[in-house]
Amino acid sequence: MSICLNKIRPILPLIGFALLSVVAAQAQEAASEKTPSASLSNTITGHVVGQGGETINGATAFASQFGVLAPARTTTVDSSGNFKFDALEAGVYSVSASMPGFVAPPVSPDETRHYYHPGDSVTLTLIKGGVITGTVTTATNGPVVAAAVHAFRIKDVNGQAEPLPVQPRERQTDDRGIYRFYGLAPGTYVISVGGQARSYVELFLGAYDNDVPTYAPSSTRDTAMEVLVHSGEEVTADIQYRGESGQVISGTLAGLVQSTTQSMGIATGTITLTDVRSRAVVMTAPSSSLTNNGFAFSGVADGEYEILGQQFLQSRDSFASEPVRVKVQGADITGINLTLNPLASIAGRVVLESNPPADCVKRRASALPETVISVRRSKSDKDSSTGKSSKGPTVLEIPLAAPNQSADTVPDAKGDFFLRNLRRGAYRIDSQLPGTGWYLRSISIGNASTTVKASDPNVPRDGINLKPGERVSGLNITITEGAARLRGRLSAAEGQRVPAGLRVYLVPAERESAENVLRFFEAGVESDAGFVIDNIAPGRYWIIARASEGDPAKVKAVRQDAVLRGGLVREAGILKKEVSFKPCERSSDYHLPWAAQSKQ
Repeated sequence: MSICLNKIRPILPLIGFALLSVVAAQAQEAASEKTPSASLSNTITGHVVGQGGETINGATAFASQFGVLAPARTTTVDSSGNFKFDALEAGVYSVSASMPGFVAPPVSPDETRHYYHPGDSVTLTLIKGGVITGTVTTATNGPVVAAAVHAFRIKDVNGQAEPLPVQPRERQTDDRGIYRFYGLAPGTYVISVGGQARSYVELFLGAYDNDVPTYAPSSTRDTAMEVLVHSGEEVTADIQYRGESGQVISGTLAGLVQSTTQSMGIATGTITLTDVRSRAVVMTAPSSSLTNNGFAFSGVADGEYEILGQQFLQSRDSFASEPVRVKVQGADITGINLTLNPLASIAGRVVLESNPPADCVKRRASALPETVISVRRSKSDKDSSTGKSSKGPTVLEIPLAAPNQSADTVPDAKGDFFLRNLRRGAYRIDSQLPGTGWYLRSISIGNASTTVKASDPNVPRDGINLKPGERVSGLNITITEGAARLRGRLSAAEGQRVPAGLRVYLVPAERESAENVLRFFEAGVESDAGFVIDNIAPGRYWIIARASEGDPAKVKAVRQDAVLRGGLVREAGILKKEVSFKPCERSSDYHLPWAAQSKQ
């Protein structure tokens, strides 16, 4: 088989760029604070601040209505750091801000993506990005010109390893051999030059694309210099280029789908090459009917890699291959055959349940378009770097390039929704409710009635287990009027302080509700010892405050952690601190002594 990809590259969107955009958007939204408004306004207002709370002006704010194929609304942030979007339709919106040289504070990948409704006020935080610059020279100190330079963020600013696959930033050296990355999130980076470029903005290969990447200062990946950059800091990392030839990995991608929206009848796909040890996405390559469905990676260093094929259609459907792992040891690898297959999906309906005695729902007409249904793939006990489970046998794991997969959607006017492009695995179901006054009453498969049988699958607790390409239908989510709200404060005994990192939990007091995860609620305790729990189902609860074990940022949500729920039920049952809520009840001055909790 002969694959002529060393001379020409079709222009196509990069999956790496798409993944970076999604991660950046989620980080921006999760870094914001949301203040609900009692007004039924069609306006979203906001304020952009720096890391220390200082005003930032000159930024651009963006608002995109989720589930609507339309360009994002943009507006300029004024000199006081304020912005406003008006004349908004009912729905949910992602809101973000950008400014050259600034970035959103990094957040945990497990954090839920935040959406906003018309009438909300949003505070967005931007921090000054770091800069890494340097000069790339040959062994004789000549400039290396027009070479692709990559910056991989491998650790956060606290030295913790990146939890997700590393997506590099790319720049090109100028005529002096100088490169410069700005607007970098604080953290630790490794810098490389050479190897196949990722941008595909050029039709022909560069002079250094067949070489193994050289890492700063003049190293292989094993001995690469780690560059720590803080917010607003500029660091220099010069590189002496080694110019060593690399290997080639080549193959074919079968199953490409021809779409009527694709020009000139050319079906295109993308192949991702991920380093197994570092989990860095080191290269992407195209495959299309123009090149007989072939692909090739050049300039590959010795090591173990995972190869994944994908195709993204304008219909929003995606196809993917199973991941294939290869070891490169001083020789080219050919004949890799990948086959695209449809991904799984979940279809269902949101039911808005009326509760006539409840009068705290003010926006019933816009409730459906302001509801977000989410699924997130549960983490498995398998080691994603080795492909083995904790018990030892080799398994076919989720691709390194697509961990912690999630999907969001908005129901249509009838309440129907569709979650597409999901990989195999167990998915937990959640929702972002349209506002106060609503609570999530039930999640079931194939049974929208108010009666849930003991033999029915416990979807809220166990989620949905998807097989490759499986199409699940009949997921029913019932949202009911009459939710309660609890606002309170913790207080410590004399001579004590309320410690940081506490969370307040509501645990169902009725024994028959102990397995209903939708009757568990939680909220973090703020720096002033206050807390707010919203969208509470009416009923009886035990209330308990608890310190996080380990890193608070890594604590699972109570609805996702059976061990945590079991411990809370036992501890709260001993303390017997009971609270109860009637439909629509608002408690704004609840007092919870921490001293009593700390003796558990």
